Amino acid sequence: MNMKLPNLFPVFLVAATMLVGTACNQFVVEDVNYSQPIESVLTPDENGQVEDVRHGITFNITPFEKQEFGDQDSLKIDQVRLIRNADGFYYITANNFKHVYVMEPGKGELKLNNKIKISEERLASPAFNMRDGQVQLIKTDTNQVISLTEDGIQENQDKNEEEKS
Repeated sequence: MNMKLPNLFPVFLVAATMLVGTACNQFVVEDVNYSQPIESVLTPDENGQVEDVRHGITFNITPFEKQEFGDQDSLKIDQVRLIRNADGFYYITANNFKHVYVMEPGKGELKLNNKIKISEERLASPAFNMRDGQVQLIKTDTNQVISLTEDGIQENQDKNEEEKS
């Protein structure tokens, strides 16, 4: 009795490929910390492009200038301040800005998540810092430290603890 079994190898190969392909698509690494603990100070080129080679981001600062100054060409910025928190949001500001822009990265874009008004006065020389995972804006002319989240200004932790006592 010589029975021929059908050749199942191609079917097996297709099934194995599909299983491996499906397993690869479900590979996820969790608890990723995107933060950069030190601010980047970037200088725009003549077209408004800034590039942070160390952290791998390039964008144009001109839309930020239009948000801050309108169509005035007289107030061009010479340095952009940038830092990134653990959730991956970019915090961007510059001299003469009144705001910190919290930007969410997307495919080839930075999307505004929040525009945080820091002051009625233009910032003279802002700097970012990361302390205990918290983004801080330092107004270096007054040494004022402002703790930020992607939702806005975070009230002083010590003040809140004193009020609870």
